[in-house]
Amino acid sequence: MHIFFSMDKAEIQRLSEFWQDASARDFLTATDIFNRTENNVAVLFFIHLTLEKILKALYVTTKAAHAPFSHNLLYLLKETGIDVNETDRQLLSEINEFNIEARYPDERFLIYQKATRDFTQKYIENTKRLNQWISGILKERQ
Repeated sequence: MHIFFSMDKAEIQRLSEFWQDASARDFLTATDIFNRTENNVAVLFFIHLTLEKILKALYVTTKAAHAPFSHNLLYLLKETGIDVNETDRQLLSEINEFNIEARYPDERFLIYQKATRDFTQKYIENTKRLNQWISGILKERQ
């Protein structure tokens, strides 16, 4: 259940900047982990957070309301009113799974098997692209 409070422009701006800053920090963390370690699963987890938080910034700006307690990228995307092509929708669906798989790996640790350097690099590049695109929409709506 959401409790909506009326927010003025300054509060909307403050919350949006909070989420944007958090997104930027998480992307830096993801790339730092990637460049310094072999912990690709942690990188995948942080790229999910990167996109979740930039979408929450867009949600706050679009809805003038606090971001929902959701980690679901597709839900957040839908709530912001932006649309993506099928390729990016599939990509976001895959990144959505990293949030769960990194937190709760199955008994076979499949996420650790598929999170190779090349696999992870591909998602870093796509996260950077999507984050820049969403940030552009955010700037237009502010």
